[in-house]
Amino acid sequence: MTSSSSEKSSKSSKGAKAGSKVDPSFAAEWNALDKPTRRQVRRLVRIGRPQENALDARMAVGFAAYQRSRPWFRFFWLWFTPLMIAGVVAGFAVHPIIIGMVLAAAGNAYLVRRAFKKTEWLNEPLLKSGADN
Repeated sequence: MTSSSSEKSSKSSKGAKAGSKVDPSFAAEWNALDKPTRRQVRRLVRIGRPQENALDARMAVGFAAYQRSRPWFRFFWLWFTPLMIAGVVAGFAVHPIIIGMVLAAAGNAYLVRRAFKKTEWLNEPLLKSGADN
């Protein structure tokens, strides 16, 4: 009935999940970053902007690779299209402003997906300069 303390500590650790495809060394390095740096890397990746230095660029490439392996990204067109159509139909029934909100959210989702795909080539100059040093 009761679980041992080692089982509890392994469940509560903030490392990679057992079934995830993330590299454990990347997860440890990512979790070692301070919170503002992680937030900045995530935000710059989502909006499709290059990072400021080689370490952040390497972290951004790893973060984008992890996000691309997640189900929401892999099945994007499976959930995106029906929800967008349903949202527009609901907008016609409720109010025209809802249609604009749905289209704005859809555009944002598509741009985030595109930004995750272009992270490698966007940060390539920083990664090359970091490898040269």
